[in-house]
Amino acid sequence: MKTAGIIVEYNPLHNGHAWQLQKVKETLGKDTAIVVVMSGPFTQRGEPAVLDKWTRASMALACGASLVLELPLPYATASAERFASGGVQILAATGITKTLVFGSEHGMLPDLLDLANLLSSETPAFKASLQGYLETGLSFAAARQLAVAALLGDSQKAALLKSSNNILGVEYLKAILRLPARKRLDPVTFQRQGQGYLDPSPASDFASATAIRQVIASGRYNPALLLQQLAHTMPPEALGILLAAVARKEGVVLYEDLAVPVLTHLRTRKSEDLLPYPGMGEGLAQRLHEFARRPAEQDSRDARLRQLVESAMSRRLPRTRVQRALLHMLLNLKTSDLEQIDAAGGPAYIRVLGFDKNGRYLLKLMRQKASLPVITRGSDFHEHLKDPNLQHQSQFDLAGTDLWSILAGSNAGTDFDRPVVIR
Repeated sequence: MKTAGIIVEYNPLHNGHAWQLQKVKETLGKDTAIVVVMSGPFTQRGEPAVLDKWTRASMALACGASLVLELPLPYATASAERFASGGVQILAATGITKTLVFGSEHGMLPDLLDLANLLSSETPAFKASLQGYLETGLSFAAARQLAVAALLGDSQKAALLKSSNNILGVEYLKAILRLPARKRLDPVTFQRQGQGYLDPSPASDFASATAIRQVIASGRYNPALLLQQLAHTMPPEALGILLAAVARKEGVVLYEDLAVPVLTHLRTRKSEDLLPYPGMGEGLAQRLHEFARRPAEQDSRDARLRQLVESAMSRRLPRTRVQRALLHMLLNLKTSDLEQIDAAGGPAYIRVLGFDKNGRYLLKLMRQKASLPVITRGSDFHEHLKDPNLQHQSQFDLAGTDLWSILAGSNAGTDFDRPVVIR
């Protein structure tokens, strides 16, 4: 049986994702089993996933995936480089996945490989050029693009780094290059279909996840409205799972739900207490602290959280970095924790969220071939009490799920109560 891996968020799973799952089988063979590494309760933008990780795993299995694994939170809520590194390391550690499939706006693997090789080497000339552009006040992404253009003498190829999925694809390729030769995955890219990631309009059949989440926010407890507005944007299997969760009036969490914990944390701590958290440098901690302590106006808490984030943003500090910094503050995930995880060698376990009949077979093989412990529910972590790295990493996954569950109106401890999804 062939296997292919995909690193995803499925927040939620939409037609573009379903197209990719189908394209994998068309390209690699209809018997190809797809292993998905998926973000858990929080995403790369520092936002709560709109649905819990088991519900999103169910969507993946219903639409063609065979095995769904969780991307550990310290990687799922990080920069593109760290996000990609964690996903690639998990797939390589399974011992059963040989191919990595990813979407990109460009769709041409050789050009992305050229960029990955260049950025992996980071020559002194490139570092000096990058630092020079950063000192002008540009964001890291903009400075890197200009440095690549200067080094390559090819502004068109460097411009590929403007697009989010191209950037992520290059990071996947860089992560593959860092693997030992015997573990390296074969990369395959498909050109991304439909709207850009942040396009706010759900008009297209290939609507962006951002547009779909905005519809969900407006019809949070209105299944009829969601059916009417999303029927053309999501595969029926995934939409049915979403509507069932909404009908139960549970499981939908939005970024605005973080308003109370975020503002409470900021108002009860000193600005210097925020500095140990990733991304809180360059004056961000001070700006967040000052805004949170201003007298509240008549705006809702939801609006106040949006204003907080926007007040802290700058050319060097985009929204995603601010939101990630706030999330890491809530979860007590410090820069020193990330350094400790890296020093220990990366992900410490493989967490299984769900599988189908092919996935059951893959799971059996994985238990024999995986280079990391396989975890199927929270209680499994207690079987590895002598592994300090595993215990250290698992606390963030458990804390993330607890926070998400509380925001959703459920109890903490869900990781210990919810069984793996079986389709």
